[in-house]
Amino acid sequence: MRPASKRPWFGLMALVLAGSVQPACARLVVQDPAQAADPAFDRKLGAMLDALGRSNDALIRRLHDAAAAAPGAIRFREMTDDPATWSSDGDPQRGHTEPDDGRPKREGRNAPTDATVFIPQVALEVGSPRWRSGLLVHELVHALDLASGRYNRDYTVRERRATFMQNVWRHDVGSRLRVSYHGRFSTVDYQVAAQHGAIAAYANYIFTRADFPPPAAPAKAASHALRGAGVARAVVVA
Repeated sequence: MRPASKRPWFGLMALVLAGSVQPACARLVVQDPAQAADPAFDRKLGAMLDALGRSNDALIRRLHDAAAAAPGAIRFREMTDDPATWSSDGDPQRGHTEPDDGRPKREGRNAPTDATVFIPQVALEVGSPRWRSGLLVHELVHALDLASGRYNRDYTVRERRATFMQNVWRHDVGSRLRVSYHGRFSTVDYQVAAQHGAIAAYANYIFTRADFPPPAAPAKAASHALRGAGVARAVVVA
């Protein structure tokens, strides 16, 4: 199993509260709060991104840095009472990430594509249930996949990748790990990886490839991930 985080969730909270508003890289587009429609959202977003970049967890830091360095730009927009900011199912609180090119997600992307992350402000409020759930981390994986040109056509692959990193966050803050994607399919990849010492191997897929280990029997899936470890190339979208 993965060793317990050296910094409990209130330590992460301290990092967020101490975070600056300045983005670490221009590819993570955060407005100047003074020019934003809701300055509080942008202040909290800037602090949250800063905290991810200084996280005690190497995988969370790597996610932040990869998103900041991605060829495509990643923008953020607050979910509000405006239905234009809501998810496709009409939920005003369910975060989502959209490709800026307007093409259907089902086409996948094998070239860097700018992305917009839609997220409710409550998900940036330290200690809130939505903050503890790791919603921003989940959506940042989708944004990274788009901005890096590694956006798989298969939405189950996309969601398993995002939930893997979301469970890294949940482990760190002591939240219950996700075991399914809204009851539609299993998302226990993090748990399988932890059991078999393959967390780094699974994470390598997220940072270098568009696919993910198959949702097979635990030992077989972990073995597949370990065989794929060290492959530092983007593959064509499946």
